[in-house]
Amino acid sequence: MDMQVLRERAGLSRAEVAFRLAISETSVRNWEAGRTEPTMTPKKYWDALRLFKCTPEELAEASEKSINQRHKRKPGRPRRFPVSQLPTTSGASESEKSVTQVTSVEDSTVSFNH
Repeated sequence: MDMQVLRERAGLSRAEVAFRLAISETSVRNWEAGRTEPTMTPKKYWDALRLFKCTPEELAEASEKSINQRHKRKPGRPRRFPVSQLPTTSGASESEKSVTQVTSVEDSTVSFNH
């Protein structure tokens, strides 16, 4: 169960959670998307437990699952073009041919021929 499921199980909208905990709706959205973990005062923590009708363990598990799902879902930006679809230098213009491509870690220099 993640943060969104926990909220939905309690029959609440994001706006209701935000209003009742006196936080922004963006904070609730960020919790559910796994961008941030819930951070709150001890009083708000108890209010959240009552609001979500859950145990401290369930809240901790839901927060952790939301964070872990984000890391699985968005490991990094995909390449704009797969390497296999990059243009080759055979059809490149003179200015493009003058740049030497780096092909390995050992060959880490780029030279420009003028």
